[in-house]
Amino acid sequence: MLPPLVGIACGALGTLLIAYGFGVALLRKLPAPPEIALALGAVAESFLIFFLLLAKLGHWYAFAALAAAAGACWKICPRVPLAEAAKRPLGKGWIAAAAALGAYGIWYFINALAPEVRADGISYHLGLPYEYVRLGGFPSRITFYDMVPQGMEMLYTAAFSVGRHSAAKLVEFAFFLATLPLFFRMGRRLQMSDLASLVAAAFYFCAPVAGVTGASSYNDAAGVFFALAAFYLLLVWRDTGESRYLLPAGALAGFCFAIKSPGAMVAVAAVLLVLWFARAIRPAAVVALGAALVMAPWLVRNALLTGNPLAPLLNSVFPNPYFHAATERELGAVLRSFGDVAPWRVPWQLAFGDKFQGTFGPLLLALPLGLVALRRRAGRWCWTAAALLAVPWFWNTGARFLMPSVAVAGLALGMALPGPAAWAAVILQAALSWPQVIGLRDTPYTFRLHEFPLAAALRREPETAYLSRTSGEFQVAQMIEAKTPPDAKILALVTVANAYLARDVRVAWQSAEGDVLLDALRLAGVNTEPMFAWKTNWPIDVYTSLRIVLPQSSKFECDIDELRIYSGDDLVYTSPHWTARAWPNAWETPLALDGYLATRWRTWQPVRAGNYFEVAFDRPQRISSLAVYSHAPALGFHPEVYGMPAGQNADKPTWHDLGPLLSQRLPPEDLRLQATRAIRRAGYGYLLAPTGAGGAAPIGNAILGEEGLWGLAQVGRAGPYYLFRVK
Repeated sequence: MLPPLVGIACGALGTLLIAYGFGVALLRKLPAPPEIALALGAVAESFLIFFLLLAKLGHWYAFAALAAAAGACWKICPRVPLAEAAKRPLGKGWIAAAAALGAYGIWYFINALAPEVRADGISYHLGLPYEYVRLGGFPSRITFYDMVPQGMEMLYTAAFSVGRHSAAKLVEFAFFLATLPLFFRMGRRLQMSDLASLVAAAFYFCAPVAGVTGASSYNDAAGVFFALAAFYLLLVWRDTGESRYLLPAGALAGFCFAIKSPGAMVAVAAVLLVLWFARAIRPAAVVALGAALVMAPWLVRNALLTGNPLAPLLNSVFPNPYFHAATERELGAVLRSFGDVAPWRVPWQLAFGDKFQGTFGPLLLALPLGLVALRRRAGRWCWTAAALLAVPWFWNTGARFLMPSVAVAGLALGMALPGPAAWAAVILQAALSWPQVIGLRDTPYTFRLHEFPLAAALRREPETAYLSRTSGEFQVAQMIEAKTPPDAKILALVTVANAYLARDVRVAWQSAEGDVLLDALRLAGVNTEPMFAWKTNWPIDVYTSLRIVLPQSSKFECDIDELRIYSGDDLVYTSPHWTARAWPNAWETPLALDGYLATRWRTWQPVRAGNYFEVAFDRPQRISSLAVYSHAPALGFHPEVYGMPAGQNADKPTWHDLGPLLSQRLPPEDLRLQATRAIRRAGYGYLLAPTGAGGAAPIGNAILGEEGLWGLAQVGRAGPYYLFRVK
């Protein structure tokens, strides 16, 4: 086994050299700077790793073969020399600026070299690559993060296979660092001075939110790099008229979607900007084609696996059995909310506060000065691109989602400031964004870099010791590994550090199955809504189907916990050969016929007039009544019930009204064992639950001390998190 630092270097450099080698091959006939070769080659590398994982060939030796192929490309393919602008002498101001940015770079590098502790990094950005390396391919499950585009995670997988977590982080850091020269190259294409470009570079590079993402496995900094690379190629095309730049530009723009779904706006912006420049459809179509080719693998994979090409989003447009539109709506409402921040205070919070998970520093408040640049064509281009790139922020108000827009708007700001003001802006951003300066005025919990973990980065402090000291999630992961067998399947009511956990852990909210099980636990443990039974009866007769219809729309959901059908006084037992149908949510109809009140069929969306639940029998049944167990009567629903008599003309069946359903409130029933049986029936052997306050903690509180009544046994604890074995 390689020493840790050697493995980290090999993993990171190997991944980057593969990208650069492929980039040289792809750009062998085009003059382009090294950053563009790195970017385009990374797109190709990510694409190839995707197919290696599909083929279950995601092992180190496959990545070594990629390295050999990239090395051959690098050696064989000639490079077209890039015409450089005339060199300018560097004054003392430039040396000072380089020193300031260099100090930030060292700070970022040490943090990137240290083990990963950031929440999204340890949960899925590196949790997924760890699993891909262990399995050699994609897992068979379908959950929220399994379905999001993973362009950067493909690159992380190659780096992780050799150098583990820090190697993957350094890949992100390399793209973050490579963004700096792109600011100057774009500035020269926009006929800006290098000082104006420096304003944009310092604004972005010193921004605390950019630093924390660029020095971790968050992929937002990479998204900015690929967006600027795409726009740079569009500027080269504009200046040279060579259409050969359009397809690579489209590919780089499309890769922004492959990194993160909101990156689709980069592709949209690229197409619109080409239309603006060219006033012609053909060049825009070439850019769109390049973007589509890179986006297609993720869209096609999602469509084949779930029926929704944009899974895990837009489930109301593409209904499927894997994700609930209601969960997506709830998540979306949280992500786009301003919380308790008044709209007029949003700029201040993005500059200095932490209500939006990250800050940009003082120059964000100076951006209105950049509107002066609208007098120039280049300024109008920058502001148009910035406005388009800001659109996704309105669906997710995290500061990270403004990074591409702010990077481009920074160019407009630099363009508008005269020399002395530009130098003052650079100094102000660098000074007030320095971590120790920020520490004088904010709490230690803000989303930024807080420490200089040199000992952990150099592995003088062992990785386990550092993670145990800094990450509670790591302690939970260690507990789970110690208390469960390797083949354990665990239902978690909280997010876990999958990047340090070699177990199949599925977080409840990340799939429809998890929603159902979490719903069962809530019904059994913390629900206070009363249960009712809708009942009706009619003269006994022979029927082939029954249908329950909701004739009126409502702002509420409707549920059927259990449907029980009687023939006289005898219960008609359900058969696996019965066919249940519903609109909406046809996939979960068996939950209303499984004998458990803890599991239920739900519409998972506000009721629309005509929604129904239907049961078709495998053979005609003599029936006289039914009971529908539900919480919905408390919400004012008045369903109707219809039967399909036997012996009807199959071409013209007629539903018969079977009379009104009358509701009756039922006494509370202990559903705890039913909820646990549903978990076991779904294949889970363990349950991880939090205690305390907030989120799913009330469920953990209800279980703790009453494990026997739930059919659970406590097997582990890490702080407020408890691990239970399902008996």
